[in-house]
Amino acid sequence: MALFKKRCAYCKEKIDKDDEVWEKVKVPEFKNRKNKVFCSKEHAELYKKNVKGTPSKSLCPYCKE
Repeated sequence: MALFKKRCAYCKEKIDKDDEVWEKVKVPEFKNRKNKVFCSKEHAELYKKNVKGTPSKSLCPYCKE
């Protein structure tokens, strides 16, 4: 059923149930790694490479970054 298909975290394409690739990846907003679904191993690697340098927002109210 197309209603409950998951989307790739990298390209946002809908994925069939048998083709899902689950990876634990670092998300900037969280301390721990989270499980994300991808359509291929290549997209999982590209996601890891592109997201790793993004910092989370500072908690200091005086910092402008």
